[in-house]
Formats: sequence, structure tokens, C-alpha cells
Amino acid sequence: MRTGTALPQRAASHHQKPNLTALVKPIGPNFPLSSEKAMGPHGWMRGSYHFWSLENPIVGPLYRPPWVVGGIHNPIIDPVKHFNTQDRHATCTAFEFAKCFFYNFLPARVFLCLVFAPITMIFMWMILEQRREPMEIYMGREDYWKDFNSYYYGVYFDHHHFSHQLCHRRAHKWGYADQDITLQEDHGHGHH
Repeated sequence: MRTGTALPQRAASHHQKPNLTALVKPIGPNFPLSSEKAMGPHGWMRGSYHFWSLENPIVGPLYRPPWVVGGIHNPIIDPVKHFNTQDRHATCTAFEFAKCFFYNFLPARVFLCLVFAPITMIFMWMILEQRREPMEIYMGREDYWKDFNSYYYGVYFDHHHFSHQLCHRRAHKWGYADQDITLQEDHGHGHH
């Protein structure tokens, strides 16, 4: 009997304008949020754990699983209306479509961070290294044996001096020795 009353009338004309009050909107105005009285505060930085406070970090009710609460005793959605999508294009905006779509990805935030955080750090390190001057992985024998003690023992005795010496060497090797004012000045060890 109840389902018979919801059926369309036989005499209803298909050429009439749709009545927006009779259309079924599957979601409510605050979907997927619910009552803060039942679920506690939710939203950006409004969960049960307050990140910025070390004295009193728990500001909302603790999570209570369904076997403690007793199941859905006060449902906030009507499943027949919620899963009825016949009028979704006429009643939902593009923003609501996007909101419902992206809320499904909230549990994936942790896994996305697990994947993309290391990849991002690796790429940042690679960009940093590629912006530096070219590495010198080979040195001619004649240049090496001209000052063996400096090249072999220098990094152990004065690593700052050794690094500066190699900077001067690479500047002359790669042809930018006279282009930077900091390399033109004599800092007391211009003999390298």
C-alpha cells in the first residue's frame, strides 16, 4: 500500500516542467558531516585531538565503536532517499558532486603521504644537487702529484681550506674563474 502511493500517476503528463520540490536530493546540506552532539566536533583542526595543545590535547569525545554505542540508534540519513540518484543532476551542484567524490579519498591521505613525501624529498635533494657546480670525479695525474700532500691529507687537517681550494680549482677548470667577484679577491690562500 505504501509503495503504491509513491508510484507516478497514470495521467501525469511528461511535457510538464519538473517540480523541484518533488525531486529527490540524495544528500543533505551538511553531508557527510553530522550532528556535533552525536559525533563531537569535526572539521579542519576541530577533531577530538587538538594538535597545538600539549597540556589538554583531548578536546572532544573519544571514539566509541558501534558495539559500545549500540549500532545506529539514531540514523542521520534515510537510505532510500540517500541511495536514490534519479534526480542527482537536477538537485546537486557541481561543487556537491566534487565534495562527495573527494570525501571518498579522505582515508587515503596517510597512504598518499607515505608515497609522495619520500619522493618529494628525493626530488628536492636532486634539484639542489643539480644546481651546484659540476662534480670533479677524475683528476689528472700531473695535477694530483704536483701537490700530493694537499690533495691526500688536506681534507683531514683543514677541511674548510681543502673545500675552498677545490672550489678555486673547479672555477679554473670549468672556465668561470674571473666571473664572480668573490673568486677575484685574495683571501690569503690565492695560490691554489
